Amino acid sequence: MIKKLWLLGWLLICATVVYADDKAILAQVERSARDWLARVDAGNYPESWEQAAPLLKSKINQAEWVKSTTAVRATRGEMTARYIATAGTTTSLSGFPDGEYIVLQFYTTFAPQSLALETITLTKASGETWQVIDYAMK
Repeated sequence: MIKKLWLLGWLLICATVVYADDKAILAQVERSARDWLARVDAGNYPESWEQAAPLLKSKINQAEWVKSTTAVRATRGEMTARYIATAGTTTSLSGFPDGEYIVLQFYTTFAPQSLALETITLTKASGETWQVIDYAMK
């Protein structure tokens, strides 16, 4: 009985540590996403491309990125609020090599009255940083 209680206690401690690590990773990923999105919100599309992961850069050159992002964002107006809607992890994405990915979705409001769903996919870069590999808005 003591062994079972000890094992149960150990499992609870491990589960708490894993949950705490997941929360820390999510906070770090969300911070990276919001920092990158701030560049897009400010219209700094060339800089957002520069700060993106090599995977994004291999799919679209800077001039095309600036043109497509300008077209998507031009009709929206100024961003007024952004709320995280979902977060998920995956190791497989269509069109990308297998790896470690986190997909975040944000409900974003724009002035005067527009609502969008932004999907931003990040991958782990060197160290503890996360970089954007994909961005879409609906």
